[in-house]
Amino acid sequence: MSAQWAEENLNTIRTLMERASVYRRALAPIAIAVGALGLAAAALAEAMGWTGQSNFAGYWLGVGAVTVLAALLLVRRQALQAEEEFWSPPTRRVAQVMAPLLLAGLGLGVLEIFGAPEKRDCVRLIALWMVLYGGALHAAGFFMRRGLKLVGWVFVIFGSICLCLHTFGGVKWLDEAHAHWVMGWAFGANHLAYGVYLKLTAEPAEEGDEE
Repeated sequence: MSAQWAEENLNTIRTLMERASVYRRALAPIAIAVGALGLAAAALAEAMGWTGQSNFAGYWLGVGAVTVLAALLLVRRQALQAEEEFWSPPTRRVAQVMAPLLLAGLGLGVLEIFGAPEKRDCVRLIALWMVLYGGALHAAGFFMRRGLKLVGWVFVIFGSICLCLHTFGGVKWLDEAHAHWVMGWAFGANHLAYGVYLKLTAEPAEEGDEE
């Protein structure tokens, strides 16, 4: 480990911690957009009658790709407005800590698509996606204020509860017929609620934050 590499890492982490309030404000429109897309995608799937195990994973992986693209475009616009580098060291650091668990979720989705039809289980997939996504948010939360870590825990806990309820049965709405609405609640409503909360509780911008 070189001294230069260690110094660059320390500077990156320091920048992330110092600008936590700025990133918190920037996260609000992203969370709202992601939430709105999630709810719209669930409503579209229900309206079109795209139920069943066969196309669930492929559909939501496609929605996820569109959502990631929209989030990146918002981040890029924010970077241009602030006259900052888009793929900056802090951005790379956050992406690096989230990537392993997000890639694991992608892998589960791909396995679901190409797996045997009789072994597909979209509700189990939703629960596992929630746990992995929550873990990714929790990891990213170490560079921001504790709110993002708490949201990560919410996803992990709710995902674990859904997995247990689905495994042991007894919950009528937690089944294949309602899978799209469950997905809309998990990744749509939760993001939307978090984004609105960030918007309503945002601290006023300070001159130092704008530099």
